[in-house]
Amino acid sequence: MTRAPAIQAARWATATAALVTAGLVAIDCGGSRATVLEAIDAGAPPSANLRVDAFLIRAVSTCAVGSPCAADAAQCFSLADTTGPRASFAIDGLRFVPPADPLAQPGTPGNNQVACFRVTMDDATFATAQQLLNGLREQVFQSSGGDVNLDIRIHDVASIDAGFVPFYTGIFLQPSSLAAIGLPVINHETDFTFAITGTGDPATGLSPKMDQCEGSNWPGKGVLGASTYSWLAMSPSCARGDVVLRAWLNQVSLSRRDIGLTGDLYGGSYPACGRGDPDPTRWFPAVDDCTTDPDVATCGQAACPDSAAFYAHILVNHWPRGRGFDGNYCDDGRMDFDETAVDRGGVCDLIGR
Repeated sequence: MTRAPAIQAARWATATAALVTAGLVAIDCGGSRATVLEAIDAGAPPSANLRVDAFLIRAVSTCAVGSPCAADAAQCFSLADTTGPRASFAIDGLRFVPPADPLAQPGTPGNNQVACFRVTMDDATFATAQQLLNGLREQVFQSSGGDVNLDIRIHDVASIDAGFVPFYTGIFLQPSSLAAIGLPVINHETDFTFAITGTGDPATGLSPKMDQCEGSNWPGKGVLGASTYSWLAMSPSCARGDVVLRAWLNQVSLSRRDIGLTGDLYGGSYPACGRGDPDPTRWFPAVDDCTTDPDVATCGQAACPDSAAFYAHILVNHWPRGRGFDGNYCDDGRMDFDETAVDRGGVCDLIGR
């Protein structure tokens, strides 16, 4: 949300011009742990103090139900161990159901193949996810010139059943799977939501195919509460700071479009390199626009050699400092989505309890 904390202006006016990371850890009743950040520059407090509710899920149990793969294995969903694929499924008609679902039981009618599996997160991976979220807070604070302070609330979730849907030839955790756990703890102050899972099960050795590190939903697609939503996988190749920042920036873009109704000067159709408007805050590039954004050094190149540098560029150059931000449609002063009155009804009556 846009509400600034009660910090004396004098403290900010005398702050150093560099980001200072204090050797302290902030812990709140929601279980969040985040490095305490001092001010940067000699300016005002952040105009955007934005709440992030992150659900770190230690175990997700599900069963894949569908037809055996009859095509190129690269075009199918699979479960594998260290020796190779153990079961492969055609994407068409593939479903994921709880282990107790009748479709997952032996003797399922039809020609369905069934394979149950878990994705788990051990303590070390949990700690890595926490570190990445704290790193996100520091990166966003620094790149925005101290204008964006993320209030990250970490929720430790022991286990859930089912919840996945096909995503390319991998999987995506549906936000509806977290509704029972998530809706009671998020509220109208929540601007962004994350679900973070592991990638396999040491007990069985099985891991599902995950060909995407992250995916994000906008309100019309289905979210958790009234904020945008991202799922992240903590595989060795995905557990990186740039992946987390990419997912957050995707949420910002979706929220600006669908909740903030913020107009964008170009909407992805850019002028020639170097010919952008003198005010770069009039547009907010998508995370893949590193070769077309007219004011970035990589504009016009065949490929973007450093995605992380472009993500930082978006915040440094295109974040509208001093204007605040609201990423929750139950706090936007309009009747929209599933509301029956302004910021009331639908999911708005289920959160903030």
